[in-house]
Amino acid sequence: MMFRFLLLTYIFITASVFGQGITFIDASQKQGLIFKHDHGGSGMKYYVETMGSGVCLLDYDNDGDLDIYFAQGASLPGWKGSKELINRLFQNNGGEWSDVTKKAGVGDPSYSIGCACGDVDNDGDIDLYVTNFGNDTFYRNEGNGTFFEATQSTGFNNIEWGSSAAFFDGDLDGWLDLYVANYVEYTVDKNPWCGDQHSDRRAYCDPDVFKGISDKFFHNNGDGTFTDWTDKSGIEKNQGKGLGVVPGDYDNDGDMDFYVANDKVMNLLYNNNGKAVFSEEALFSGVGYNENGRAEAGMGVDFGDINQDGWLDLFVTNFSGESNTLYLNDQNGSFTDKTFSFGLGQPSLDLLGFGTKFVDFNLDGWLDIFIVNGHVIDNIALFNKDYTHAQKKQLFLNQTDGTFKEIENAGDIGNKSVGRGAAFGDIDNDGDMDIVISNNNSNSNLLINLSKPGNNWINVELEGVTCNRDAIGSKLELQSKSGTQVAWVNPGASYLASNDKRILFGLSKDIYVDNLIIHWPDGLKESFNNLEVNLFYHIRQGGGISIINH
Repeated sequence: MMFRFLLLTYIFITASVFGQGITFIDASQKQGLIFKHDHGGSGMKYYVETMGSGVCLLDYDNDGDLDIYFAQGASLPGWKGSKELINRLFQNNGGEWSDVTKKAGVGDPSYSIGCACGDVDNDGDIDLYVTNFGNDTFYRNEGNGTFFEATQSTGFNNIEWGSSAAFFDGDLDGWLDLYVANYVEYTVDKNPWCGDQHSDRRAYCDPDVFKGISDKFFHNNGDGTFTDWTDKSGIEKNQGKGLGVVPGDYDNDGDMDFYVANDKVMNLLYNNNGKAVFSEEALFSGVGYNENGRAEAGMGVDFGDINQDGWLDLFVTNFSGESNTLYLNDQNGSFTDKTFSFGLGQPSLDLLGFGTKFVDFNLDGWLDIFIVNGHVIDNIALFNKDYTHAQKKQLFLNQTDGTFKEIENAGDIGNKSVGRGAAFGDIDNDGDMDIVISNNNSNSNLLINLSKPGNNWINVELEGVTCNRDAIGSKLELQSKSGTQVAWVNPGASYLASNDKRILFGLSKDIYVDNLIIHWPDGLKESFNNLEVNLFYHIRQGGGISIINH
């Protein structure tokens, strides 16, 4: 009761002072979500220290609210810490959090980087894949609050430096496959010296020092096992430096393609032939480089329809000194870089972007953009006084006219941190999007959305029957008085993260939904008319629609 009073007080004060209507408060300490990432370093500037860590939102216990899984580092040579460094799972108890890591059996002691979530066996329980610096780990959800570590028996065999990963059904057989982005060739025992030799100031190395490696694609066999289809899928020959990955049907042909953000080499766009055989189209499509023909240091990435034309646009976060990049879908297989004309270029030049997502924060029916920032060089001020290690987060509101506006004062999002992974979802089930952020070598953030824009919404959760159980790849077409919105079920986006698989539609002042059309991945089409607003809906493929009470 006291916490609710404090939140309401905070809303009033913030709205009065800033008048923005968009307000977040970091509730991690108040709610007992205590996680501190440790990169395991000792001053020797091991390169692996710079890129983690990730975070995933998943309802692991099927109680209707989102739980949180954090990836943790591990001790490196010379580390003088004493705490136990394992990944952590926190159970959501309605505004309070319990560490259930050991009870659930998911305390991976590896040097973990990111994670991905998906119901790989279609049993109704969400499973968990962890990317590591070294052997990745897969946890199968047993449906009783515990997981079973089943990496080898399932057929996963990625031994590289894994970064982001995403589940999606590449061949439309009803089972989720897995794409794993791998970063660079690097070992701790061969850690090169980088920095300013004149002053003897050591720093983390540039990615140019290291060789890129091939990503991995694992095909779901439908029997509890996976087969390495990296070569068969057509991705083997491309050795990028993968950090971000996002699936999405960018050409509207009914199957899931995907995009990979690489570090200082050309990004990759894979077009799906419908059978999980992919052709790389980034250069032809105009998304391999920025508008100046330059490869950027891509980190986080997301697909989303920002202009309500029914086609997926693309956003990539990049290094300081570069802008983030917004690619607008031209509806013909190509994209156009609209970063600066849309107002997103200049504000990002001095920042280093990681986690990101298209989200309708003010529920007006138009997708906004959130970005988590933080430099990779902890002593960057010694080399460039214009940059800082900890950096602010950014929220850009869609102005609906082909431009975005940065909101400078929106509560605690302005607090600086060394941001990395960011996962987005309605954590408190109140009809708006919240954010959990994992910060490198520091405490995490739980940004609860306290905004009261006065707009309506609906939240939709799909359950596949003849397609994959998570219904990843489903296209939702919503028609209301204000117009038509299109969204795809796709929790795999941002950076080292997995997001809420439910779809939140902002409706502005519309008081009902005229029509909601579901295009399931296997081709089934269903329509639901005259839906009430400000409600959570569950739609089972072929089984009708129901209201969920939280």
